[in-house]
Amino acid sequence: MAALGDVTVLSIRDAQAMVEEAIAKLAPIDEEWVILDQYTIEKSWGWVFFYNSREYVSTGDPQYQLIGNAPYIVNKATGELADTGTAEDIEVYISRYEATLGRA
Repeated sequence: MAALGDVTVLSIRDAQAMVEEAIAKLAPIDEEWVILDQYTIEKSWGWVFFYNSREYVSTGDPQYQLIGNAPYIVNKATGELADTGTAEDIEVYISRYEATLGRA
């Protein structure tokens, strides 16, 4: 974490660790799920992280591809971890999240 004045800001590594912890809790015991770094979206307020099973990433075999693995949003200023969904394009979920920023 980095401090800017009195505000602590998460680093991308801190944010990745949060997501890794969240997906580890969801994954079956015999599977490992991993963040897909190449698909991470960076925004001024934080990041959107995508993930899939390690076996799918290493083999490309569709039988190991996760279904319903909604990306996670991490806000670097607040440390909020927000889930999204898979019914709509990720940009819809990002827009909805951004609409909540600044509301108290």
